[in-house]
Amino acid sequence: MTDGPSASKKLKTDDSSLPQCPYGAECYRKNPQHFKEFVHPPKSPTTSSASSTTASVTHTDPHSVSDVINFSASSQMISELPLCKYGAKCYRKNLLHFAEFSHPTNKTANDENGSDTDVYDSEEEKEKTEVKKGDILCKGLSLVKKFSQMTDDERKELIKTAFEEKLRLQQELENAKKIVAEKDKELSNLQKKLNNGLLLLEGEAEALKLETTTYFSLLPERAYKEGSASQTHFRLAESQFYRLLTGDVTPTVLKVDYVVSPKVVKKFREFQKKLKTSRGEEFSYPILGFHGTDQKNIRPICENGFKAPGEKGFKHKTDSGWYGAGVYFSEFTYYSMAYITGCSELMLCQVLPGKVFECPSLIHGATLQTGYDSHMSPCKKELVIFNTAAILPCYIIYFGDAKGAFKYGDGGELATCDQLYSDALLKPSSKVFTGMKFTLLGKMADTHGNLFKLILQHGGKKATKATFTVLVTTKEDGAVVSDAKNRYIPVVREAYIYKCILQNKKLLFKDFSL
Repeated sequence: MTDGPSASKKLKTDDSSLPQCPYGAECYRKNPQHFKEFVHPPKSPTTSSASSTTASVTHTDPHSVSDVINFSASSQMISELPLCKYGAKCYRKNLLHFAEFSHPTNKTANDENGSDTDVYDSEEEKEKTEVKKGDILCKGLSLVKKFSQMTDDERKELIKTAFEEKLRLQQELENAKKIVAEKDKELSNLQKKLNNGLLLLEGEAEALKLETTTYFSLLPERAYKEGSASQTHFRLAESQFYRLLTGDVTPTVLKVDYVVSPKVVKKFREFQKKLKTSRGEEFSYPILGFHGTDQKNIRPICENGFKAPGEKGFKHKTDSGWYGAGVYFSEFTYYSMAYITGCSELMLCQVLPGKVFECPSLIHGATLQTGYDSHMSPCKKELVIFNTAAILPCYIIYFGDAKGAFKYGDGGELATCDQLYSDALLKPSSKVFTGMKFTLLGKMADTHGNLFKLILQHGGKKATKATFTVLVTTKEDGAVVSDAKNRYIPVVREAYIYKCILQNKKLLFKDFSL
């Protein structure tokens, strides 16, 4: 905006001889020097320039009465808008800018000479707009003529069009919000159908009437068929599998078996209704949890349901249960992988946790806490279910092409070392490493200093390179590794330390060899 002569060129102090500021009483500037160089008349109660513009349009504009009324409303809004700092000489080309800021319509002599002392926001805004004949609006929302070069009628039309465009875009936004809300509602209904067992595959309704268990094989498809129950089930199982899969294990989901066992489904739904009545609706929604077990156990569980400790046919795979004597589930894929033996199959179940008791520490083999329906580990990664009616086997996920440090069986690196380390820290002191001298090599779950503290807590010792009896490393080669192998000293992975502590016994070195 033209601010007139600079202070160095104009030192007049007589207000009568000073030029009038183009913004007049509405001037937004705060620089004292500006007020020494320009006269600012006091605000008058007379009609604002915006109102004058409205009156002018009312008498001269050939548009319909409704257009005049709309423009009058727009003019009222304009008077409430903040002033554009470039005023009548505004160089902006975006039409919506004129619906966001007001611009003085009174031209001054300085408006014609092209001078402007304001700083541009960017180099792009600094470029001059080429003047073209015809419409004052070009394609889209961009102007082809500078505001200062427009006639009064063109400016009025510009402001009117700008407000109309703003209202149109606001309406489009509202419509988009409605579409998003409808999609959210559709997704919510889909989840509700799944929770209530209403998302049925073709043939599932008939399968629910049988006495035997039916397995529906679901394969990945490139094209997504909206509303397809089979694809919805596959993608749900697949996304749950990958959602919390961490570490350096990268298996691929090959296929999914959707399990329909009528007697197990009936038992689960009945328990869900009772839980809703006793605890309230918010406690009756299931979560999806993984369960890892031997391959021989998977189909019997799917067909007959789970067995809890104390029931006939139940057998502990490892211990009596760190956080209670129940059936263990996890939302973390790798956590449940630790219990797989002899297969690449993992169960995914709907589980009703109800009211959950969060264990503050280990409670080996404990029964269900009074007033609760399930237990959760301190790290919140293990959920313990005591009533098998609260478990519905839904999917068997088949995976392969596992790349990374993953090995099936009790001795391998069955979970990421970070989690194993966290679990090992919760165990009380022991003598499991008595007589063993450790050397550590490579980056591990914690600093070597903290790991040696853990080893000492369980009876082991820190050794020198010359005296160690066990080398724990994350590296497969190197001088230290070669030296240990040449001396027939066991070279094992990091998981060996944690698994020995967790099982409270010395495990076989060969199961953890690199």
